[in-house]
Amino acid sequence: MKKNLLLLFLFLLFLPMLVQAQKVGLVLSGGGAKGLTHIGIIRALEENNIPIDYITGTSMGAIVGSLYAMGYSPDDMETLLKSEDFKRWYSGEVEEKYMYYFKKNLPTPEFFNIRFSFKDSLSLKPQFLPTSVVNPIQMNLVFIDLYARATAACDGDFDKLFVPFRCIASDVYNKKQLILKRGDLGDAVRASMSFPFMFKPIEIDSMLAYDGGIYNNFPTDVMREDFHPDIIIGSVVSTNPGKPKENDLMSQIENMVMQKTDYSLPDSAGILMTFKYNDVSLMDFQRIDELEKIGYDRTMSLMDSIKSRIHRRVNVDNIRLRRLVYKSNYPELRFKNIYIDGANTHQQVYIKKEFHTSDDKEFTYEDLKRGYFRLLSDNMISEIIPHAVFNPEDDTYDLHLKIKMENEFSVRVGGNVSTTSSNQIYLGLAYQNLNYYSKEFTLDGQLGKIYNNAQFMAKVDFATTIPTSYRFIASISTFDYFKKDKLFSKNDKPAFNQKDERFLKLKVALPFLSSKRLELGFGIAQIEDRYFQNNVIDFDKDKYDKSGYRLFGGSVSFNGSTLNSRQFPIQGAREALVAQIFTGNESFRPGVNSENKKPVKEKHSWLQLSYMKEKYHKMGANWILGWYLDAVYASKNFSENYTATMMQASEFAPTAHSKLTYNEAFRANQYVAAGIR
Repeated sequence: MKKNLLLLFLFLLFLPMLVQAQKVGLVLSGGGAKGLTHIGIIRALEENNIPIDYITGTSMGAIVGSLYAMGYSPDDMETLLKSEDFKRWYSGEVEEKYMYYFKKNLPTPEFFNIRFSFKDSLSLKPQFLPTSVVNPIQMNLVFIDLYARATAACDGDFDKLFVPFRCIASDVYNKKQLILKRGDLGDAVRASMSFPFMFKPIEIDSMLAYDGGIYNNFPTDVMREDFHPDIIIGSVVSTNPGKPKENDLMSQIENMVMQKTDYSLPDSAGILMTFKYNDVSLMDFQRIDELEKIGYDRTMSLMDSIKSRIHRRVNVDNIRLRRLVYKSNYPELRFKNIYIDGANTHQQVYIKKEFHTSDDKEFTYEDLKRGYFRLLSDNMISEIIPHAVFNPEDDTYDLHLKIKMENEFSVRVGGNVSTTSSNQIYLGLAYQNLNYYSKEFTLDGQLGKIYNNAQFMAKVDFATTIPTSYRFIASISTFDYFKKDKLFSKNDKPAFNQKDERFLKLKVALPFLSSKRLELGFGIAQIEDRYFQNNVIDFDKDKYDKSGYRLFGGSVSFNGSTLNSRQFPIQGAREALVAQIFTGNESFRPGVNSENKKPVKEKHSWLQLSYMKEKYHKMGANWILGWYLDAVYASKNFSENYTATMMQASEFAPTAHSKLTYNEAFRANQYVAAGIR
């Protein structure tokens, strides 16, 4: 009897210690935007003092789990995932202030281009289908800002995070899961969420890693084997793919790619919460409030059961204090050295200059961000994959850049397809090369019934303290106009007006803000207009009157664009302010049978000012309002006759088709025009 009482006393004595030692693991499944439910679960557990000692997650579960593991509170996660920055990350869009228009060429009507190189052997890279739905340009960079400091604080060991963490990726070559427990935390999370075709895969240990949900979308086994918790709380927001449907490509891809996952959790092992969503898509992140509330409410409904299974409690204020202390040890993002892989010595010099830094000068994440987008605004580099490696000796980071250079040559094919006479074919050949400076040479042209053009362009960019671009253009073009009696008439009629243009231009450009550039231009031009001045034409007798112009001009312009599409934009703005001065000679030669006309030569000099702006505003979920303003003032004198004057006048051409038609009602030396798009 005494022995039994002694055992009971010892049990009661050590019971608090046994309870205190109870460890809780949280397992979060993948599921795209449905994984926002996990935030509500974490919020409910924290509010009720339920401990979270370990986290494992896959895909979206890895994102939410990693944020919590590195010290984010539920409020912090909600703020981040509601931010405009996050929307840009998963859409691949770039903020306007980082759109470096300075390096952009004028848009061309290409449908696709094929890049190739002759360096070692002929390599072809068609560029009309993207390798992923989401452009990786944002994620390649922002994961440094999001995860580099946490990686430095834990020294690349995920057991040393605020909450020990594991995430799952997939090695599709060896057909197995990858359990990521150390290394770059950002790379681990990106690999875990890289759903095939939607996101580009990440290279880990020289192997492409894809979404962990392919082989293990609910890693309870990893939780048990790596952390051995006393109890597991599981959150499942996904299901195994259903039977593929004939007309549903996504269901077919899921069945081909995804292996079946065991989403069960024995009652003896823990508590399982399963959520079934039929109307939430992969990218429905705007529904965060709704999904988080569902997770919170479900957890609160089970709280009595959870508390009966988990006896240990943690104080919320204590968690906040520990979180604050842990995050205070994050080393600030200050970069010093740059190491570049994938570029030769000369190219490395150019790339480093874009960050405006020397080897012994520190620079910030903002400097990195601006240099990153400056480099990618050029056509020379297809992708930059940056990594930040912490140096504990001086509390700075080394910046490692993996550069993927574009092939030097490209063939471009495009045009315009229309039911009217404005069909065009576009062909182009380009060569580009990056060394101490960036250079590009392009020969392209268009063929059509109305407009024909051939153009050569040579461009050289210098990555100096104030970047400078030099551009030489030689062009020859012909117009054989049609006319419209009404602006929206379907009937094209021959206008019997023809134009030949030849010009040489030299332009020097400097960056002005981020989305604009200042250009100084000089050029010479030779123009010949051929036309009839009479309404009644006898082709057996009458010949074209001809007006020729030899001109020299100079220009100063501020121009820029953040439009998101070449032809049908719904976002951004385009603006140009141009001042030009011209001087030159006009020569008029009447047609052979123009008995009452004599050749005329005149000298012209004039100033021309123009302003154009196009801007788009989001008016609602499905409505975009665009407006267009075009204004021109020219002090030009009249040419020898009315028709010659109108052919040389500036034109208002708000549509693609109107650029190829001759309509005197929309031509003048001075005008202001505006409209809605």
